[in-house]
Amino acid sequence: MVNLANLLTLLRILLIPTFATLFLYDRHAEACAAFVVAAVTDVLDGWVARSSGQGTELGKFLDPLADKALLLTSFGLLASVREVPLWALVLVCSREIVIVGGWMVGHLVTRNRKVEPSPLGKATTVMQVAAVTALLFNRYTVVPHSIAPRALDVAMALTAISGLDYLYRGLKELQSPRSS
Repeated sequence: MVNLANLLTLLRILLIPTFATLFLYDRHAEACAAFVVAAVTDVLDGWVARSSGQGTELGKFLDPLADKALLLTSFGLLASVREVPLWALVLVCSREIVIVGGWMVGHLVTRNRKVEPSPLGKATTVMQVAAVTALLFNRYTVVPHSIAPRALDVAMALTAISGLDYLYRGLKELQSPRSS
């Protein structure tokens, strides 16, 4: 069912190629604006879904997919212009592989389709968005240059920790008696 929450998620998905195109054509301010609008739709779609009871199975699938696509695209683009080190891109990609791959294995073994983001996982997403935003602002305006690298450091630390946490929780779930 398409409702306001799902429309906001679809808008975020449509903003990804818009953001990427603006970024690739060195339209720094516009790319940053597109990224920020996309990030705001993530907050809004969740709020709308919860506050108005518009949560759907489609939304539960599309929302994390949109988040992953936006962040992977952002980190990939920033790595391509050396604003983000390649190891950071590998770390972000590896975490997503752990999460998606772990869900797939868990689903095959337990038939559980439920995806529960952890508070640490949510904090990681927020910090990744903050780091990308700071890096994008650095590309077109003068901001304190110490903010973006520090935000990236915190985001990467959370990315590593939350990736390990998801791996640990997934393995623990697979080894629980109800899984066998």
